[in-house]
Amino acid sequence: MKKLLFGLALGTAVLFAACNDEDEIIPASDYAEPDFNITVESVVTTDAAIEDAVESVDYEVDLFSGTADAISDLSADASFAEELKSGSREQFRNRYRSGDMPDVSVDWNQGEFPRTITLDYGEETELENGRIISGIMEIVISAPMNTVGATRTVTFTDFSVDSLTVNGTIIKEVVSVDDGRVVHIVRDLVVTYPDGTEVTCYAELDRIWTSGMGTPFSHEDDEMSITGFATCVDMEGNEYTREIKEQLQKRGGCRYIVSGEVEYSANGLAFGALNYGNGTCDNLAGMNMAQGQKQFRIGERVRERNQNRNQNQSGQ
Repeated sequence: MKKLLFGLALGTAVLFAACNDEDEIIPASDYAEPDFNITVESVVTTDAAIEDAVESVDYEVDLFSGTADAISDLSADASFAEELKSGSREQFRNRYRSGDMPDVSVDWNQGEFPRTITLDYGEETELENGRIISGIMEIVISAPMNTVGATRTVTFTDFSVDSLTVNGTIIKEVVSVDDGRVVHIVRDLVVTYPDGTEVTCYAELDRIWTSGMGTPFSHEDDEMSITGFATCVDMEGNEYTREIKEQLQKRGGCRYIVSGEVEYSANGLAFGALNYGNGTCDNLAGMNMAQGQKQFRIGERVRERNQNRNQNQSGQ
């Protein structure tokens, strides 16, 4: 499965390179009907919920390891104590409800790299924005984050965001530090819903951090843009590609993506698009598909069977 996803990712990369922000939205009448046993609405709402959850994970990684200041502060404490407890670093606490941040331990490596930061969120850690995180995240840092080529490798143990369980790895590599910082992100994840629905996604993204790098412990001034693609397949074999056609915009003061557009395709044919809006911080998004347009709330996932396909297969 991993080889299949990687092959699809390479093909999508070529397609992505040929696209630009001026691409027009395909009229609903031109969208294909994918040969899925679930509806297009199910695919789009499930995918949007997964992306929302994983984006919050990325932000946690950036908080504790995204700047030289953050790594130095954590490592300095680790040189005096084996465990960095939740009460010892006030600047990290603002992101968490009542200041109850995860337990943090650091393998300081005697001041050398690589260094390892382990975040233990326990059974439940609530962010100020209401999101619930639990489990363990380990971040291995190869070099200071102002170094081109520096990587952060993230792995998960019994980890969940709200009701979604996340397994796999995320690798973040600094590819440029000029005029902001550009980070290339490779995700190889399996996300599982409480009802047992499992989706495997391989993604390659570029995140450009354009504002807020000088204030690593204050998120209100953070601004980031995201480009890239993902190939995903669920446990029933429904396989699709998601490609960012218009840069996704993320602001530190908002838990949601505030603007941008994603297009969905299967077997080279587009079957839908997702639009995140015009910059307003809310959980509303719009989808465009052969059946028409529809607005929905990020996180409120639909899981419906495709009745037309089921009827065709039964000979009705």
